[in-house]
Amino acid sequence: MQIAKLLGADRVVGAGRSHERLQLLKDLGADAVVPLDGVDEKTATTLGREAGDVDVVIDYLWGQPTEHAIPEILNARTDRSKALHCVQIGSVAGQEISLPSAFLRAGNLNLLGSGQSSVGTHAILTELPALAQEISTGALTGESVAMVLRQVDEAWGMHVSPSQRIVLTNN
Repeated sequence: MQIAKLLGADRVVGAGRSHERLQLLKDLGADAVVPLDGVDEKTATTLGREAGDVDVVIDYLWGQPTEHAIPEILNARTDRSKALHCVQIGSVAGQEISLPSAFLRAGNLNLLGSGQSSVGTHAILTELPALAQEISTGALTGESVAMVLRQVDEAWGMHVSPSQRIVLTNN
């Protein structure tokens, strides 16, 4: 949420399963939040209504939620010729989707993947100074729980609040 706003996003829509997660998304700057109560038409329609005119979708789920959401978002767009970039980051809801080819022709849909091999080291290193600057000024906030690398087994099973992230250090 914070990075999207810093990069100039006019509207950021978040989605999550728990009330706590949705509140965190609001606190981090989401203009709208959509509860992911299940994979159904109502949820997909709500996503379409709230996110119909976004430029970028960052998808951690894939599977059925994405399969249902993409058509709804495309159908809700005011201008289907305006690019919609769906960046696939994770697949916690499934490894595959079925997407009718008509949706690739009926709108300017761009499916992209983001992972270790999709962005070169040079590009990452080019962006790091600006990110570090934003963190040092306090523009990006977040809670970290530092644990030494030898505690990785403990960290793997540890439950932290949605606002926290475990950071492994080497000392």
